[in-house]
Amino acid sequence: MQTCQVLLPPTPINALSSPVTRSPERATDTILESVGVNGMTANIILYKSLEVLALVLGATSALLIPRLPAWGQGAETTPLNLQSLYPPAGDWLLPATPSLDSPQSSYSAEGLKGEGLERGISQQRPNPPIQPQRPELETIEEQLDEEPDFAIVPLPRYSSIKGIHGTLDLILTNLGENDHTLDLRLEGGERTIGATLRYTDPWLESGAFDPGYQVRLFNTRSPESQFLEGDREVNLIHDHEAWVDRLGGSFTFYQPVTPSGVVVSAGASYQRVAIRNSAFTDRLYASDRLGNPLTFSEQGLDTIVTLNLGLFQDRRNSSEWPTQGYRFQLATEQSIPVGSADILFNRLSASFTQFVPFQNQTFVFNLQGGTIFGDVPPYQAFNLGGSDSVRGYKDGEIGTGQSYIQGTVEYRFPLIEDLDLPYSSALSGTVFGDFASDLGSGDSVYGEPGEVRNKPGNGFGLGLGVRLLTDFGPVRLEFAVSDQRDLSAIFKIGERF
Repeated sequence: MQTCQVLLPPTPINALSSPVTRSPERATDTILESVGVNGMTANIILYKSLEVLALVLGATSALLIPRLPAWGQGAETTPLNLQSLYPPAGDWLLPATPSLDSPQSSYSAEGLKGEGLERGISQQRPNPPIQPQRPELETIEEQLDEEPDFAIVPLPRYSSIKGIHGTLDLILTNLGENDHTLDLRLEGGERTIGATLRYTDPWLESGAFDPGYQVRLFNTRSPESQFLEGDREVNLIHDHEAWVDRLGGSFTFYQPVTPSGVVVSAGASYQRVAIRNSAFTDRLYASDRLGNPLTFSEQGLDTIVTLNLGLFQDRRNSSEWPTQGYRFQLATEQSIPVGSADILFNRLSASFTQFVPFQNQTFVFNLQGGTIFGDVPPYQAFNLGGSDSVRGYKDGEIGTGQSYIQGTVEYRFPLIEDLDLPYSSALSGTVFGDFASDLGSGDSVYGEPGEVRNKPGNGFGLGLGVRLLTDFGPVRLEFAVSDQRDLSAIFKIGERF
């Protein structure tokens, strides 16, 4: 959920920080995130064991990958999750926490998985495997005859960036004749405060080729990972952390174009981005304590207006518990120079995930990447590391770059296929390996936040975990070790891919 205009009222603009000379060559749910532990003897043994396992999985994937395009296509009708198309003010295929947790980009097609909104475009797949399904996903058509429903969902959370915090979701569904949805998320805690408001037309009752749309408003304030982590701590003057204040909104229109589920999207967005030193302040900062710029504007307040295009196809046999098929996403985001910052860039991102069935097990292969042409504001750069990037690292700990590439190999196997527990129906295990690199582009980001904090720029992680299918979506409990021999534990709700 995302997008709300109120929770934080508009603040006066006080130019506080010292002037920063602009370089002439400016080129361009999460409950527990990660708990780092210094590696010791036992950690090293685990690290080496997982490394050997990753080599075995890598050799297996090398044998299987030539056949990937042919797997998982063809005859069951499975509803797609609208949220996997257009999350609120979240990252667009960024290797970072999606949704309200990390609104680094004004346009996104990744990250709203597992919140229960469905769209009525169906896909044809032959001979799908029998697998557990969430009860509320089995007969979506029945929702159209229901009266409007109201739900309140509180949820405690923890992350290395925001600390202990919580969200409160207020959801109104079954509005109008086409099951429109209005939802508001409020967030507050140790190091975060914000709200998002979203109105969605999921075209449930419409034909397969009828369009839909989503309107979002948001205001969030919290530290973000591009200005944290790394071997060197660099904060604002008086050692305050940099808080990124984002206020804005967007409109996205999406149109199905083929019977196989290809969807084209177009929209526009607005963001006012300010750097502050806490949640409740009107003070602005344009640079850190070392004089490195944090915004393009010398006042510490940037305006970003973008036009957005996207292409999406989901051929998975399930949005909650996929075992075969693929998912492809491509998006571009073109800024329009406005305001004193005069920021001009084009952001291009893509991701492809293949689910390969092998008896009653599944291999998952994901490859994604992106680049930014033109100006690269530090708060819009690609952040690498974390529970949705390279597990074993904290959010943004690997690097902050103008470009990136990231890959994952994951092996999933059933533990209990018919779980007789309240609100739960299946349990599986997973072994995985993640890798990401900023391709040496950290010094191309304005202010070089990754370079000044001595982030490595590339890294990999190995790990294992369990996945529980519940009425609220898949729940992940994972343990990972990085190539720096640090351990992390991850507890999240939602399918990663």
